[in-house]
Amino acid sequence: MKKRRYRVALAGYYGFGNLGDELLLRASLECLERCGVDREAVVVLSNAPEETARDFSVAAVSRWSLVEVRRALASSETLLLGGGGLFQDSTSLRSCLWYWGLVRLARLCGARPWALGQSIGPLRSRAAWRLARGALSSCGVLHVRDEPSMQWAERLGLRAIRGEDLALTLTMPVKDVSEAAGGKLLLNLRPVSEEETARFLALAAPCASAFNGEVIGAALSGEDKALLEQMQRERRLRLSRVVLVRGMEDIASLWSGASAALGMRLHFAVISSLYKVPLAVLPYDPKVAAFAGRVGAPCLTAPLNGPSSGSWTAACRPRLPRSQQVLRAEVDGLCRSMLGEDGRAVGPV
Repeated sequence: MKKRRYRVALAGYYGFGNLGDELLLRASLECLERCGVDREAVVVLSNAPEETARDFSVAAVSRWSLVEVRRALASSETLLLGGGGLFQDSTSLRSCLWYWGLVRLARLCGARPWALGQSIGPLRSRAAWRLARGALSSCGVLHVRDEPSMQWAERLGLRAIRGEDLALTLTMPVKDVSEAAGGKLLLNLRPVSEEETARFLALAAPCASAFNGEVIGAALSGEDKALLEQMQRERRLRLSRVVLVRGMEDIASLWSGASAALGMRLHFAVISSLYKVPLAVLPYDPKVAAFAGRVGAPCLTAPLNGPSSGSWTAACRPRLPRSQQVLRAEVDGLCRSMLGEDGRAVGPV
């Protein structure tokens, strides 16, 4: 078989300005590097290929260009679905359709599909069931990140390996910071329906008001930032400032020395767990509640009854379910089983 330019074409929800998905991209690239796949042997399908190429020192093509995607897949030995909730129809069927089509095109181009750190579901329609099953059954390795996804895999008749979120394998930078008087509470909200937004705001606002220190709105995307700034502007949420977290430097600045964290997004909880910051979550999605259960963080579903002045009593210090060394060894083993010890695809394409 003719040697291909790339060993891995890497696909996910990359290049959309969502910090969590960019962390998954970083974790996927680091896993591949540990297994002998250098970045010049990887091509990423991205919504913003120029930014992705610059930020991650990797080749990238537009995920919306059929010509570029087909050329990348025809030049790659494998297609890796690198983490995230790609197969779900919570808002529409488009995500299922796009990734099903991508896997099908990869097979036609001779690139073997596999998946690490996936969420599956919710799948509300029969079409979503068929698309998810058709795509994921083609994967040589199917690694899922939580118990709800494992249950969906069983319903779909798929053989999956239970694991954790890929971002848990990352080594986070630590920054020396001066201790603020009273400490700092990190607070994350993300847009949901108007009714759900009001409910989560009603849970978060008393916590922010009761905290005796700086309350920082930690936005993991532009839409988070807009929502938090609106809540601050309308005086519905006490915030000292709102920060759009763009990368590892911003993460280190915010989470180093933080006293507590309360938030909705999964990767807000993941980052807080990596920094061992006392955490409580606002469980807008089953994957968030599942992760909270794994690390021993409470899900805040009812208002607190008056925390004492100078303290914030809802949060608990999270505990990783397994050491990072063990988590890295798990995903690295799956990577090598798919690609071989030298990073070459194993078996016929």
